[in-house]
Amino acid sequence: MLLKDFLESRSSKLQELKKLYQFIQKNGPVTKAELMEFTKIKKTKLNRMIDELLKNNLLKEYGIGDTSIGRPPTYYDVVLDKDYIIGIHISRMAVEVVLCNVRYKIIEEEIFVITSIHTLDFIINKIKSIIRRLMKDHKLEIENLIGFGFATVGPIDREGGMIIVREPFLAPNWKNTPVVEMLQNEFPVKIMLELATETAVVAEYDAYDSVHKNIVYLIAGAWGLGCGVICNGAVLPGQNYNYEHMIINFDGKLCSCGKRGCLIAYSSFNGIIQELKNNKLIEELSNAQVQQASVNDLIEYFKQGDEKTKEIILNTADYLGLGLSNLINIFQAELIILSGPLIYNFDGYFNRVVESALQNLKDRENNLIFTTGKRKDRAVVVGACITLFESYFPKTF
Repeated sequence: MLLKDFLESRSSKLQELKKLYQFIQKNGPVTKAELMEFTKIKKTKLNRMIDELLKNNLLKEYGIGDTSIGRPPTYYDVVLDKDYIIGIHISRMAVEVVLCNVRYKIIEEEIFVITSIHTLDFIINKIKSIIRRLMKDHKLEIENLIGFGFATVGPIDREGGMIIVREPFLAPNWKNTPVVEMLQNEFPVKIMLELATETAVVAEYDAYDSVHKNIVYLIAGAWGLGCGVICNGAVLPGQNYNYEHMIINFDGKLCSCGKRGCLIAYSSFNGIIQELKNNKLIEELSNAQVQQASVNDLIEYFKQGDEKTKEIILNTADYLGLGLSNLINIFQAELIILSGPLIYNFDGYFNRVVESALQNLKDRENNLIFTTGKRKDRAVVVGACITLFESYFPKTF
């Protein structure tokens, strides 16, 4: 049986078998004794279910355990070299396409930069070309592709498979783009369009073995700000861009939305650049140059600035920490993951954000974990693959 057929089946007889497969996919290699302990399936029934999965080449025997005492146990694991997931991440200035196995290991990836001369048709055709190459190089047929997880900035229309877009892309004509349909015309597989912040928090939740049930994942220190949240072990859905406009200063800077004191007015590249211009530190840099610059170009530009420039940039971390403390309180987060170019690449920025947040969280500071995460800049695309794959399963044991 093809894994895709197994996953897509709605047969009631297969639901418990799918739950067992998912448990092994998440926890394998495992022994029968471990499976009996955690799934509470009786031995006779479990033997029958494992045999069924083995017979259909969905499971394999994976070596043996300790042979020093008694009969060595056999380990079981899912087959990892037959079926794959395509992950796609479109950010403001780049596209990432990955091939993942069913344990979310990236087998191969390709990234290309988006510029103002890259049209919509070019970008979609480039994505298709990468997928065709991956299939050819790894000798895959369409039956070997479980589906595509597609993550991007918001807003999106999940049901319609459309990127609605306000202003995130340099490339033109992205408004109301039916990206799912455009890909399915060539690749007739399940495609799920998701928000990047939501897939990122899913990836980190998985990477931390689902131990932390309340997580805030903040993408900041670039052009925009996004937040993914897990509450009580479930993703909190929504159009996350609204967090950008959290008011942190009633009489503060004028934001592009028309209000004053929005978090994004202080913590984004645009906010930083405006503050540097106000201090006459980058008068020679035009708006057009800023908009066309890559994230890496701007980070290097900031890092090479004088002490006043660095001070202004680090001051924006204080505002980000204040906004973050509000999110932590609202969602009662225990694990807080910070990501973004300044978080990763500007000395002291991460620590400054954390210090600022903790100043407003003194009664909870000992119960919080601040980190840059385990999957870091691959979290979005891997999370898209996870979201796609887990959509096939009923609730676990």
